[in-house]
Amino acid sequence: MRRKLIKHLFLTLTVLAVIPIAGCWDTNESERMVYAQGLGVDYEDGHYTIYLQIINLRLLAKSESSGGGGPQVNVEVGHASAKTFDKAIFNLYKSSQRRIFWGHLSYVVFSENALKQVGVKATIDMLDRYRETRYRIWMYATKEPLSKVFVTTPILDMSTALSRLSDPKATFHQSSFIRPIDMRELLIALNEPGHEARIPFISISKNNWVTDKGAHEAIKTDGLAVTTKDALKGKITNDHALGFRWMNKDFVRDVLQVRSKEGPMVDLVIEKSKVKVHPVVKNSDIHFNVQIKAKAEMLVLVKKVNLASLASDSEKEIKKQIIETYSKGLNFDADVYRLSEVLYRKNVKAWKQAEHNGKIPLTKDSIKLDIKVKLVHGAKQREEPTLE
Repeated sequence: MRRKLIKHLFLTLTVLAVIPIAGCWDTNESERMVYAQGLGVDYEDGHYTIYLQIINLRLLAKSESSGGGGPQVNVEVGHASAKTFDKAIFNLYKSSQRRIFWGHLSYVVFSENALKQVGVKATIDMLDRYRETRYRIWMYATKEPLSKVFVTTPILDMSTALSRLSDPKATFHQSSFIRPIDMRELLIALNEPGHEARIPFISISKNNWVTDKGAHEAIKTDGLAVTTKDALKGKITNDHALGFRWMNKDFVRDVLQVRSKEGPMVDLVIEKSKVKVHPVVKNSDIHFNVQIKAKAEMLVLVKKVNLASLASDSEKEIKKQIIETYSKGLNFDADVYRLSEVLYRKNVKAWKQAEHNGKIPLTKDSIKLDIKVKLVHGAKQREEPTLE
């Protein structure tokens, strides 16, 4: 009798021990959550206002399969305000209908006002600490209203997961204007000399795209913003920012328009560029020898031109653009090409003697440029106009 009692007791304890592990009690089912895609940060009158863009996973499946139909919401954006960044997030939770999952957060857009007044410090600190977020979050700045930025959808009803903001490398490999930067690179840039980061500056294009239903607004890259962890230093946009691409070691390809000596404008595709920056220290004088080698091919040629002089003219144009972007940065004390870091990496002794707050003093004469462009061919091996 006692043996049976012990046996029944053992079986009971075994069953009770198995029940808690029979299911994943703390698991959240994927279809019962909503997924954060983009985060906007604004600041005004002592209050943070955050904007949260929710991704439509069904629309992503439609984009990948090129099927599906029926009207559906492309994007939904929530917003909330508070005196602190994290409190604004929790205020948004109060109106959320489901649990918000942050593991798919793809990008953060800072308003120009937020960067000027509070910088990126609070936002990055929270994203860096939170267990769900990753370091591959793209960073942007804008002067556009964030409420408009976050409802601007990609063309052809594509998912926001395939937008210019969430997948910037797709367009960068075709036109390398401003290199995208993610949170990992932002942290490195702000922690290393000279403690500044360069963030793509975006705006809303209203005239470039049109559909059968009317104009289609789209996000475009205007230039770059230079910021510290605490405040925006300044921005360089449009043609003034063109020199930035030539100093980028990750440059893939972009167009360069050159006026030939014969008169007509010639479009060249510059690719396969190599950039070398070498610091030269002579007593208290520090300057940087910059060597750029690139290959170019003619994109459009309507009139026969002298190819040797065209290569020379393209070298002069690249040099002009580099100097202009560099000078614009100096106007608000920004080291656009991160020359302070170059000296820090290659001659830390000289850097320690010259640096102030992680930066070395720079002037317009601090860079010496040596540009070499090789005109390899005119696309299909043609060096003359297709039609004459």
